[in-house]
Amino acid sequence: MTDYDAIVIGTGQSGPALTRRLAGAGQRVAIIERGRFGGTCINTGCTPTKTLVASAYAVHVARRGADYGFSTGEIKVDMKRVKARKDYVAGLSNKGVERSLKNLKNGTVYEGHARFVGPHEVEVGGETLRADKIFINVGGRTSISCRGICWCWAAAISASNSARCTAVSAAR
Repeated sequence: MTDYDAIVIGTGQSGPALTRRLAGAGQRVAIIERGRFGGTCINTGCTPTKTLVASAYAVHVARRGADYGFSTGEIKVDMKRVKARKDYVAGLSNKGVERSLKNLKNGTVYEGHARFVGPHEVEVGGETLRADKIFINVGGRTSISCRGICWCWAAAISASNSARCTAVSAAR
């Protein structure tokens, strides 16, 4: 069993900031991530969505070129390139969070699923960690009610699914 002053479960919005603050104050901190560093916002929510919206806005402005005093040919959307840009931008943030936590003095990163085995004990990857302070910073998942709505349409509107989009139909 490894003892820490604090354990932080999850690397979403508050996990890394809390970990840095505690470690900066000299506390030994374990941070546990079972999936991708940065949580929902960086990987499937805010960052990819805003990147996709920025690409859509660029297309919108280009199509209205005459309103701005210029003309262009036909504007085409290459969704594979739009998705590649979205993945690149989100990847920068994801890797940045991972790198900063793995290089944090007084911080130890554990990758795997955390499971409580006692009031002050968490198990991850077969190892038991103990701390008086345990912070749960786990993300969200889309919950979609299927009553009165087509499942395919509902699945398409979740952040996780829309971020994987590779094709688009023309809307004018």
